[in-house]
Amino acid sequence: MPRVIAITNQKGGVGKTTTAINFSCGLSKKGNRVLLVDLDPQAHATIGLGVEPGSYELAIHDVLVNKREIGEVVLDTRFEGLFLVPSHIRLDRAEQQLIPEMYRESILQRAMVGLDYDFIVIDCRPTLGILTVNALKACDFIIVPCEMARYSLEGFADLMDTILTVKSTDGFDIGSQVRILLTKYDSRKSVSIDWVMQQLEPFRDMLFRTRIRQNEALNQAHMAMEPIFHFKPNSFGAEDYWQLTEEFLSLCRPFGKN
Repeated sequence: MPRVIAITNQKGGVGKTTTAINFSCGLSKKGNRVLLVDLDPQAHATIGLGVEPGSYELAIHDVLVNKREIGEVVLDTRFEGLFLVPSHIRLDRAEQQLIPEMYRESILQRAMVGLDYDFIVIDCRPTLGILTVNALKACDFIIVPCEMARYSLEGFADLMDTILTVKSTDGFDIGSQVRILLTKYDSRKSVSIDWVMQQLEPFRDMLFRTRIRQNEALNQAHMAMEPIFHFKPNSFGAEDYWQLTEEFLSLCRPFGKN
């Protein structure tokens, strides 16, 4: 059974998609077969892996709404061990289209049964609608990117409440299966850092030790449509996401993952 990780935050611009792309690539560079599921209608994770919208016929919308097999939708990428379920702007209509469906919150979970990957990473859209609930229902680990800025924690309590509600019957341990990732970290901004850390004090035990430093190479890699490990492997961004990958895998070992 693959380990399924949802990367989510209802606040946009916190490094969610950057994390989804580079974390997935880091896992694949460790010798794992990794599937990245782009569950955001903006398709930024799809584009970030060099796949242009319009270059493929089927996308995640066809799995959720049109009941296509997810295997029909998976694309190879040019990065070894990393595969993609792409998104498309038509996914934006799925929230409304799924309303009348029975068990609509677990459609993605059921679609992924039997997939042959070591890890599945889901890049969520920045809302708490049906699509994000599907990701939360399907996953067994959650990463919450949090930008080191004043408004980065808006809605954070709502997100935690949603996680507790969705996972309440799954034997999910929020203390060990949710981790907060600090992004766009700049040690010179001590006032902002102190404020954010104070707000996160109740969740101190849920913080990754790894912090993703502010690094222009990460922005450039996204524009170049490559993971940071391929675009600029000697950058701080590559160093930080490699450290994140190793820290995550160390957390997985008690669950039998390499």
